[in-house]
Amino acid sequence: MHSTLDIEDFISIEEIKETKRRVYESISEKTEFVDHWGVWKGKHVTTQHWVEKDQLSFVFSIIQEKLQGLLNLPFEIEKGQILQSYLAYDLHTDYFVKVNHLAKELEGIPYYTLVIPIADFNSYTVVFQQSADYNDFYLYKENNAELDNYISDSDWLNYCSHCWPEDQKYLTLDKACSWKQGKLIGFDRRQFHCSDNFTDKLECKEAFVLWLRKK
Repeated sequence: MHSTLDIEDFISIEEIKETKRRVYESISEKTEFVDHWGVWKGKHVTTQHWVEKDQLSFVFSIIQEKLQGLLNLPFEIEKGQILQSYLAYDLHTDYFVKVNHLAKELEGIPYYTLVIPIADFNSYTVVFQQSADYNDFYLYKENNAELDNYISDSDWLNYCSHCWPEDQKYLTLDKACSWKQGKLIGFDRRQFHCSDNFTDKLECKEAFVLWLRKK
């Protein structure tokens, strides 16, 4: 697995404003993600503002330039968006990028998922040590045994109270990354992750999200 990144002050407030302006001038699609079969079944979870494919390098150039000296391998931006999250994401990987529940054809080798909060939010992205070359956690449970040593009850309740209780015994915590304005949160696209259950604290949280592939 590629190392999880948790770097404060990665981009400035002015750089956030400029990137946000570019995103909204280059949107190719807006999708409303409604949970069909997960923990929020039937509820609206997120709104996603997707950047036109041929505009990705320009729109996210500020971020891309800063990544050049940070990441070990050459990369390309596969997809990018502004995410507005209203309910907490359940466990999944980003091996395939999904748009409106549909997995896009895999292009190249998945590398990193990057999350850059647009403001300070009382929330976390929770990354686990477990991984897979598919997105859905139910498949992982079908192919793996429960662990003897798994994420503690206190961490599970603190971060994952919205997740299915039986999932706890399959997971060990890698890192819980707080959402601070301009911070870079990055993790291997093969790793399982979720949001913390921020729904009692926030109406919405907002971030740039980028999916990288190896060049």
